[in-house]
Amino acid sequence: MKLYKLILPIFAVLAIASCESYTEDINESPNAFVVASSDLVIGQVQLALMQHMGSNNARYGAVFSNQMSGGDRQYLTLNDYSPNRANYNDMWGDTYISGINAAQLIINDETAGGLVKGVAKIIQGTLFAEMALLYGDVPFSQAVNPNEFPEPSYDAQADVVNGAIALITAGIADVGTASIAAGYGGARLEGGTWAEAGHTLAARYALSAGKNALAITHATQGISSRANDLITQHGTSQENRNLFYQFVVDERADYLVATDSHLANLLDGTVARSLVTPGDSARYNSYFLPEGTPGSTTYRTLLNTDVGGRFAQIRSMPIATYYENQLILAEATHGTNPTAALGHLNNVRAELAVEFDSPTGFPAAVAGANLLTQIMEEKYITLVGELVTFHDLRRTGNALAVPNKTSGATTATGFPQRFLYPQSELDTNSNIPSPLPTFFETTTLF
Repeated sequence: MKLYKLILPIFAVLAIASCESYTEDINESPNAFVVASSDLVIGQVQLALMQHMGSNNARYGAVFSNQMSGGDRQYLTLNDYSPNRANYNDMWGDTYISGINAAQLIINDETAGGLVKGVAKIIQGTLFAEMALLYGDVPFSQAVNPNEFPEPSYDAQADVVNGAIALITAGIADVGTASIAAGYGGARLEGGTWAEAGHTLAARYALSAGKNALAITHATQGISSRANDLITQHGTSQENRNLFYQFVVDERADYLVATDSHLANLLDGTVARSLVTPGDSARYNSYFLPEGTPGSTTYRTLLNTDVGGRFAQIRSMPIATYYENQLILAEATHGTNPTAALGHLNNVRAELAVEFDSPTGFPAAVAGANLLTQIMEEKYITLVGELVTFHDLRRTGNALAVPNKTSGATTATGFPQRFLYPQSELDTNSNIPSPLPTFFETTTLF
């Protein structure tokens, strides 16, 4: 899916005082486009959300989380944790310009209805939080006023996340009970209600900020079933296909694979799981496609882009889901109510058995000392290709001990901690943090 840039034409008015009264309005067409309606701009904002969650950001996060692997050319550098700053230019610019700033146009629109403003706030808050979790300190308070602040200052990571949660919460109050489809979901997004989705997103970022009680409050009101998941919609036309499919099949064959990834090794039994799960064989077949003879130098694990596969042409990409909501509740309640935490984990296990048509494949977990590990491991496996897995590994200090990527005989040292500030920002914004943090330097929250 290619992101279409928002174009807001500006018409100059040339008037000569001596003859203004004679020519006023003479050349104005009643059909001329002057400013975009917020009901149209919201589509651009949704596309930016879809791109952020399912395109390059997600692919980078999946490699750094060792769910997937770089297989060829530029993507091989991801296995060595050595991408250059220019790689992040578009990822940064698309989110800020096409997502965050476009959403602000709607929020500032005095003629816009409360519903479209609420959707804009939820998406803008989500994108702000994602940028802070990926990069650390980022522009926030001055980010949506480029005329006054052409070089916006960088706000503290925690302040951005807290501000993002406040934006999402304000958006929830605006959207009421509107469904995703009726409330400006259109042909791009689907799911239950904007309020449920917003609560799950707010819970995600509250958990990331270490606010377990707030995470529980939001998740309790979050996505209540898989049928209500906030997901993208895709079709067969080239620019509307699943973004992983587009990259793997249409654009960069062999760049992104899962060969020797930790996730593939967990699912095929090469690495033992903390919770025995016979149904992982079905999950492996959904996520991946083996190619070649195991043990041979040409053996590869590919993403499953076949019909019915996890990355198929028309397969939806999750943005916020019932699975994540239940696993947020499981983790957040674990310290104070392990019985409740176990129940939430087993809600996920029971639903996985339904999804993969494997009644005995996902046996219930039992109480024990390793319950938290089981919760985090289930989340790592279930939310394949989602950015939240990269957030989780960093905020928990890699509690799952996911191994570093390897490239040939080279093993990277340290675990990835952030995306790099883009070269475009380094070239144009004098307020960028100095000295520049390194790839392995932890962020304040993580």
